[in-house]
Amino acid sequence: MTRRTAATTRRPVVVAIGSKNRAKVEGVRRAFTHLFPKSEFRKLDLTKRVKIQPMSLDETVEGARLRAGFAIEEEDADYGVGVEAGIIKLTEGEDGRRFFLNVQIAAVVDSAHHLSFGSSSGFPIPSRFVSLLENTNVELDKFAHELTGARKISEEEGVVYHLSKGRLSRVDMTEQCVSMALMPWSNKGIFELA
Repeated sequence: MTRRTAATTRRPVVVAIGSKNRAKVEGVRRAFTHLFPKSEFRKLDLTKRVKIQPMSLDETVEGARLRAGFAIEEEDADYGVGVEAGIIKLTEGEDGRRFFLNVQIAAVVDSAHHLSFGSSSGFPIPSRFVSLLENTNVELDKFAHELTGARKISEEEGVVYHLSKGRLSRVDMTEQCVSMALMPWSNKGIFELA
């Protein structure tokens, strides 16, 4: 039996988001409605099924992939989206200083099992905070006040909003990475999607 998709029925595209985080949901909404103006969004809380704070590119990619896969399976959607923020080690200087970026990775999977990934821009995280994260089982957000000096940090703003002095928010980073991951669907011929 052929699955009835949004493309064959002209119904809204159903997008299952592997998070209930407001910044992730809004960023996904922005990216998808640019490509698919008629979209319906379903949010799932998958926090207990993925690692709390990814500390490498591999862990971040895996977390995004798992979120996308769980989301599309549980909601029988046209697309599943997973967004994961992680700490990526860039290099270590001759003086022993370590350099890290916080990036967001998006995984998008469709009902035909096509999978794509995209990334956001990254911002530097001081190594002393990375050391704290390596020794605890908490997210970077737990150190947000100490890192930024801000009294309150909303989910939508995130740490990046305060460190960039308002130039970029967590929503913006989510929209970036999801938009990048959606490129195969906006360029089906190049990416050979049927």
